[in-house]
Amino acid sequence: MHKVTITHASATENREAWLAIRRRHVTATDWPKITGTSRWGNEEDVINGKLGEERERWSVPPLPIRVGNELEPLIIEQTKIYLGRGDYLSQAFVSRRHIGFTPDLALIDRPSGWLLAEIKVSVKEWNGWVPSDYLDQVKFQATVLGVSEVLVVHLQLQSWKEGLCDVLPTSIPRMVRVRG
Repeated sequence: MHKVTITHASATENREAWLAIRRRHVTATDWPKITGTSRWGNEEDVINGKLGEERERWSVPPLPIRVGNELEPLIIEQTKIYLGRGDYLSQAFVSRRHIGFTPDLALIDRPSGWLLAEIKVSVKEWNGWVPSDYLDQVKFQATVLGVSEVLVVHLQLQSWKEGLCDVLPTSIPRMVRVRG
């Protein structure tokens, strides 16, 4: 595992500090935009973001992003139950030189090194595969840390409106291990 720096700039608690540190790094969110697999932007958006010239895409984020943000903490708690006891890291920026990411969840006290868990919510069936933009993202995370696999936790909803409930939907998250 590579030596990394952990910066406790939380995306939820201090968004401006978190965005400032992200501007100084190529991130796991940037990588699919750079490689052309992202549905959420392209390389020009990455360059503008690093120059501080990014524009707000939405006054209110689209429903899928809002639902994913709302469900993520609940899915993280379910994933912790699945993975068991341990020291976990979430919402901190992990970097190595000029690359970095904010793990959804990382089990950091394993003898074999960290175990990353990337949380994804969709209304589409994945049929046992991970979409290419998410695959690029998790492989980037594995590269930053120098680990051989990342656990992708996928919750498929029947509809985005199902995700607006204040309880975890009845769907069970599926977990797929992605090897680097």
